[in-house]
Amino acid sequence: MANFILSYDLNGPNPSHKDVDDFVSNLGASRARILETVWWLDFHGTTAELRDRMLSVLHCDDSLVVCECADCGWYNLLVNDKSLEDAWLTAA
Repeated sequence: MANFILSYDLNGPNPSHKDVDDFVSNLGASRARILETVWWLDFHGTTAELRDRMLSVLHCDDSLVVCECADCGWYNLLVNDKSLEDAWLTAA
């Protein structure tokens, strides 16, 4: 398991944010949306595998970044700081 941060920008009408959020929610990984289009995931795979899974739902004009993270700091996220910290440490 590893901690991943992924972020996307949608540059057209399809897919919708709901479509992408539903897709991320169904990846089978522990996850939390931490900012509007930024997610933390505890993903069993590589950065390239997660990127390729995400590309299956995104349009060719959309943008995506996927980062595997060993350490992170945050402030004032959309999720509870303590719950994210606990999940982060479990995945690390």
